[in-house]
Amino acid sequence: MSTTSSTSSIYGIGSGFSASTTSSASATAASSLSANDYMTLFLAQLQNQDPTNPMQSYELASQLAQFTQVEELSQANTYLSQIQQSSADVNNAQITSLVGKDVTAQTSDATVSSGSVSELDYTLPEAATVTVTITDSSGSTVNTLDVGSQSAGTYSVPWTGTNSSGSTVSDGTYTCTVTATTSDGTSSTIATNVTGTVYSCNLSTSPPTYTLTDSSGMQVQVSNVTGVTNQSSTN
Repeated sequence: MSTTSSTSSIYGIGSGFSASTTSSASATAASSLSANDYMTLFLAQLQNQDPTNPMQSYELASQLAQFTQVEELSQANTYLSQIQQSSADVNNAQITSLVGKDVTAQTSDATVSSGSVSELDYTLPEAATVTVTITDSSGSTVNTLDVGSQSAGTYSVPWTGTNSSGSTVSDGTYTCTVTATTSDGTSSTIATNVTGTVYSCNLSTSPPTYTLTDSSGMQVQVSNVTGVTNQSSTN
């Protein structure tokens, strides 16, 4: 009888168990056993229960209810996996559909290649005095540009790929930060954007990315795309 007692203490069959103990055992079984495994154990315990202290009807009902919960959880996990896979397929199809189209994406990265700088732009919601700070991959300031006062509108970042001494910087990716100060002294960082044709997409990275222009072009996160241009219409 010791084997039956030990098994019962794990799965909640027998007299004298509180609701919290039964619930905890159910959660453990649900996370580690399939519905068939649970039913097999349940039937085995019925066959080997202590005849002098058989399981009461309310205990039987409780165990059957737990079995139902295990079965429902198993089915729910299966359905969720199917939904997740379906959503991923739809999402990937949407991502790849932009290959060959012109997109605008938010990014603070400016790429320098053979002295040529990828073009970034920014939009001022109101008139402000603008300063552009360029930093390298280590966070050190390479150059600071005092653009001056500008009215509301869209402008290109006027960095030509040089440091504060006027020398051309090494090829690589630099961070461009545009700061706008309005007439009342309020300063804020203005988002910068890049526009280019999607050459390819990489679905294996997390998050997925687009490569613009060509195979060695700038990479932007798919989630940062803010606009798509298809022929003469903009979406």
